[in-house]
Amino acid sequence: MNSPRTTPEAAEAGLEELRMLHALNRAVDDLIEGCIREQLSLAQTFQRILPAVLKEMGAQGIAVTTRNEELAEQTFHAGDFGGVFPGPLLAGPHGTRRQGDGTLVSQTLDVMGQTVGHIGLYLAGDHTRPEHAQHLEHMLDTVAEQLDTVLLLVHTACEKQELILRLNQLLSNPVFEAGMDQVVLTLAQQVRVPGFLLVYRDAVRPSVLHYRVYRNGHLEHDSGDKPSTELDALLRAHGAELLQPGEERLKQALGQPRVMEAVLISGHLQSKQLGRILLWSGEEGFSSHTMDLVRVLASTLSQRLVDYNRERTHLSKFFPAETIDELLQVPDYAARYLVGRDEEVGILFADLNGFTRLCEQLESPARIGRFVDRWSARMVELLWRHGGVFDKMVGDCIIGFFGPPFFRSGRRERCEALVRAACDIQRTTVAMSADPEVRTICERVGMPGLGVAVGLNLAPTLCGLFGPNQDYTGFSTGMNQTARLQSLAGFREMLVMEPVKQALEGSQDPIIQSLRYGELTETPVKNVAKPLRHHRLHMPD
Repeated sequence: MNSPRTTPEAAEAGLEELRMLHALNRAVDDLIEGCIREQLSLAQTFQRILPAVLKEMGAQGIAVTTRNEELAEQTFHAGDFGGVFPGPLLAGPHGTRRQGDGTLVSQTLDVMGQTVGHIGLYLAGDHTRPEHAQHLEHMLDTVAEQLDTVLLLVHTACEKQELILRLNQLLSNPVFEAGMDQVVLTLAQQVRVPGFLLVYRDAVRPSVLHYRVYRNGHLEHDSGDKPSTELDALLRAHGAELLQPGEERLKQALGQPRVMEAVLISGHLQSKQLGRILLWSGEEGFSSHTMDLVRVLASTLSQRLVDYNRERTHLSKFFPAETIDELLQVPDYAARYLVGRDEEVGILFADLNGFTRLCEQLESPARIGRFVDRWSARMVELLWRHGGVFDKMVGDCIIGFFGPPFFRSGRRERCEALVRAACDIQRTTVAMSADPEVRTICERVGMPGLGVAVGLNLAPTLCGLFGPNQDYTGFSTGMNQTARLQSLAGFREMLVMEPVKQALEGSQDPIIQSLRYGELTETPVKNVAKPLRHHRLHMPD
């Protein structure tokens, strides 16, 4: 069968259409390039482009419905659509159709199957004859192809910004680990993230590193409840060295050919490595879009870790690491556990014997400071080991509480912990006398060695965060009584108030059972209404 012959008139018409489409394409391309170069907004871009296209095409109205920079749907238009708003008209059906007294030509804007909007032309009169409709649709398609890419770039940038804002919101979760889990899951739902490892430094124990390992957005290992044997061994062997940029041992442990990393650093002038993020994807690697997201995430995560570490550091003035970990697992931990709470509390005051005389022999203030730091650090460790809370240090006197912040124990258990801690503080202080420098100084001032004067009490006390620095402390008559009691104690002497002795009656703890009490003594003290009723506590040799 012979194919239909193309007439010279038809061929010339086809060439003319090609020339028109080429000219239109060039005109729109130049306009878009200028808008991008001047970094115009989407509204400014359409204000420049649409009137020019309208003139080129000889139409009465042109409109584009798409999402703006805030990802809200908006219709941009120029000219007239027969006196009606063009937005609803562009939704479809698409193609060429009569609309009132004129003709509407519309189509979808899409790139690689992703719809980014709709575009439409309005012309006066009837242009629905096939040859006219086809020509108009070709022209509209030419304009659409130029706009597709611009709109996709705008939408991609806006969606990325929206995702970043969402990740930031998730990271603000008061429970850091919970927020991190949500961040990685959300990220994996948007871009391909087969593997994700976060390693970060403990603010309270700088030599300790924590980690969380995710597979396809879900937690697989963490340094607390789901440890990885391989990662634990690596962290024990190399510690904070693994946080250095480009350090290869973590990458090698992952066993993946393509690993992307981002180092988390504090934003201070003296930057310090807070942690590292490592992502892996097999052989295929990551898109530039994913890499951009991870870089922004690393910056946000660094700031969140700074805040998280600041929170942990503040709490570490009063509580041991285990208590801090438990507190920070509760979103409203401060409101639940650290507001002022009136409870019966075990109270300890332990003052270093002969400190004034020791200071006179330690001629250098720096040496005095180093000695007090060394002694007090060991005493606070003992306080924490027995479940106590460190209130403060007044001069050379350690003050601690038993019961806060969770108040789970009963009065007997609080007093058992209180007395065990006091005994350990006394023994450890005495043992420090064996230090050659301490022994020499003690001999010089005529002291047989170091010791502490201790006052112990059990009394209702309002405990919580108070003052401009939000320090954890307590207020009560019992606190004043304990301070006076401690001042009555002599060299290596421990005095306990009557409520402590009563609470310990019937204790099955072998250490408590081995203790002996002196006679009940009543001592009047200044500014205290009733005399202090107390016993001397004797530890076994």
